[in-house]
Amino acid sequence: MSTNSKNFLDLYAKALNTFDPKIIASFCSLPTIIMHDNGRKIITSKDYLEQVTRRIFTTFNQAGIKKFVPQLQQTLRLSDTLWFSKMRWRFYNENEQLCFGCATSYTLQKMPDNQLKVIVMIIDDDEKKLAKIFNHAE
Repeated sequence: MSTNSKNFLDLYAKALNTFDPKIIASFCSLPTIIMHDNGRKIITSKDYLEQVTRRIFTTFNQAGIKKFVPQLQQTLRLSDTLWFSKMRWRFYNENEQLCFGCATSYTLQKMPDNQLKVIVMIIDDDEKKLAKIFNHAE
């Protein structure tokens, strides 16, 4: 497992818990592709990425989600600059009660400044609860 990708994903998890769209956007390269069973988005601007993230966070807040807890399941080096990582996310409410979980796979690319960035995010909503949140955020 790559220490770089694990460190990146740890930082990304901490950033998600800030609920700050600007911070989350800094973890993504443009274009970024976000895919799930019901569709995909190809995001080509930082402003649009922040807008989508803001809507998702608003919907998470409305659903009572206050904390994201990751569990790294797998990381594979695909090439000198590409990694594939699979996370299991758990979503908790303000009372630290588990609401649901989902798997998310990331393709990460090392940029010229040696920082890793998300280029593709694939959300596997096995409990179908996240789909409701995304549908409200569209």
